[in-house]
Amino acid sequence: MAETFTRTLAGTHVLLPSFQHCAPALERSDAGQVVSDSQKWCRQGLADLLSPPALTTLLAERASLWTILVLPTAPYEFLVTAARYTEYLSILDNALVDKDRLGSDPAYAAEMKAAIDALFEGGTVGASASEDLAIWFEPLRECLSTLRTYLSDEVWRSFHDEVLRFFVGCVEEVYYRNSDAVYDFDTYLRMRRNSVGMGMYFALGEALVPPFAAEAVDGSAYRERLVGHALDHIALANDLFSFRAEADADDTVNAVATLILSEDLSVQEAFDRVGLEVQRNEIAFRRALRETVSALGGDHAVSVYGGLLWHMMCGNVDWSYRTTRYNGERHQWDGRYPQVVQLQEGGTLFTDKCYADLVAEGLA
Repeated sequence: MAETFTRTLAGTHVLLPSFQHCAPALERSDAGQVVSDSQKWCRQGLADLLSPPALTTLLAERASLWTILVLPTAPYEFLVTAARYTEYLSILDNALVDKDRLGSDPAYAAEMKAAIDALFEGGTVGASASEDLAIWFEPLRECLSTLRTYLSDEVWRSFHDEVLRFFVGCVEEVYYRNSDAVYDFDTYLRMRRNSVGMGMYFALGEALVPPFAAEAVDGSAYRERLVGHALDHIALANDLFSFRAEADADDTVNAVATLILSEDLSVQEAFDRVGLEVQRNEIAFRRALRETVSALGGDHAVSVYGGLLWHMMCGNVDWSYRTTRYNGERHQWDGRYPQVVQLQEGGTLFTDKCYADLVAEGLA
């Protein structure tokens, strides 16, 4: 299926939804130093686990910059630790996880879960995992130990729960990828809400605002609305930008691909549908944040948290334009956020075209 996608997509122009409210995101003046500190840790801690070229290619995706853009108000040391965690997860996902086995071998999945639980309980992986997993999880143990110093007991438990949710989502995705099934859009999105992993960063964000439980007025209902819209916005925006790279990699676990396969839509029709969902969630989020501030006050923990979630939504979009992960190894971001891009085998080409150009040239 993906080979057909690749042949069909080569040279295709697509119109992205407008992200004018999201990009550019807030970027710290010390972003370059955070990236440098984070990647230095990765080069030292993972040097024996990957070849230098492979590690260089993965670090060029700059997953640490994603963390900087989604948590722009975090204290420096907290942010560096979170950026290291993100870089590590990105590298682990690309280089270690046996995706076929993870979705088909319950014992292997249980081994990984036990290793994660052991780390969150303050121990080491030890006998709960194979030697290979133990070696790979040692940098994670170091990273989590540092993160723990910034998190309250309540936030630490929330973070642990979200790491497990992410793990479950990854297993679900692998199982789906290995099957012959084609999900409908709603079924796919339910799975994607777990596997996108944003709950981990929503939990880290809780460490940057006053405790919710300390507020005299309960804002949990408002928080749930904000989190729900932010989660769908981020998950589906990711799928828009990652679709080309995933099709190139024989991977059709993507919202755009799901619509093409399940509803026989064209590429642009699928981009339009996903884009409409992204925009709907952005509008709903902004409305929910206004209502939250109006009802609870701007200083309420949930209102402050809502502002942080907005940074996450914006930062995720901004990074998606910049990264080689989605746009190809030769990609060099030129500071633009175009709406029309050309999907090529091996990379995404940014264009100066508008929709009228596509119509005039018979490309729409």
